[in-house]
Amino acid sequence: MKKSLILIVSIFFLSGCASLKVVPEPVQNGIVNEKDNSQSLTNNKITITARSGDVEIASYNLEGNVTSFFIVVDNQTDDELIINNDSFLLIDNDGRQYFPLTPEKVKEIIARDTYYLMPYPYVGFYYLEDYEKSSFYNRFTTDRPYFYEVYPQDIYTKAIPSGSIIPKAKVAGLVYFRIDLEGKKTVALKVYKKETSKSAPADFVFPFKIIK
Repeated sequence: MKKSLILIVSIFFLSGCASLKVVPEPVQNGIVNEKDNSQSLTNNKITITARSGDVEIASYNLEGNVTSFFIVVDNQTDDELIINNDSFLLIDNDGRQYFPLTPEKVKEIIARDTYYLMPYPYVGFYYLEDYEKSSFYNRFTTDRPYFYEVYPQDIYTKAIPSGSIIPKAKVAGLVYFRIDLEGKKTVALKVYKKETSKSAPADFVFPFKIIK
C-alpha cells in the first residue's frame, strides 16, 4: 500500500496557456502598472488594486473553469471597511454576470473530479510517489509549463480575507469566479462598498481585455 495519500489540485497560470493575457483597460484616474498588468483606483481614501490572478483551476470533468483575480484593498479612511464575497461582481462582454465563489465552493468543485487522472496538461495525483516520478520525468524532457500544484488548503490561504478592514490597514488575496476566459473578449470586475446597492453604479470598476 502506498504510504502517502495526498490530494493535489492542478492549477494553471494563464500566462502558460496559449498566449492568453488579461490586460487592464485604462480608466479615468486609474493607475496602470504595466509590470504586473494591474490597475489601481482610489475613491474616498479607499484604494483598490486589481489584476488577473494568472490562475485557472481546471479539471477533467469540469464544465467551465474557475478563474481568479488578485485584489488589494487599502483602507486609508478613519472607519472600518467591510469586504466579503458580496463586494465583487464580474461582467463579461455579453453582459453575463458572475458571482464570486467561496473557497469552500472552489474546493467542492475540484473535489468532484479527484477520482480522475486528468490528461495533460490538467494532471492530478493521488499518491506522492506518482507525483515525484512524473516531476522527475518532466523536468528532463520539456521546458514547457506543465502544472502548478497546490494543496487544497491553499485555496483558502490565497483567497482574500472576508470581514472588517480597520482604518489605515489593507488586505490582499484572490477572488474566484467560475468563468472560462478563453471564450471572452472583455470582462469588468466591479467592487461595491457595503452600503452600495447592486442596482447603483459600482464604487470601483476594473475593465480588462482578453488577448489571445
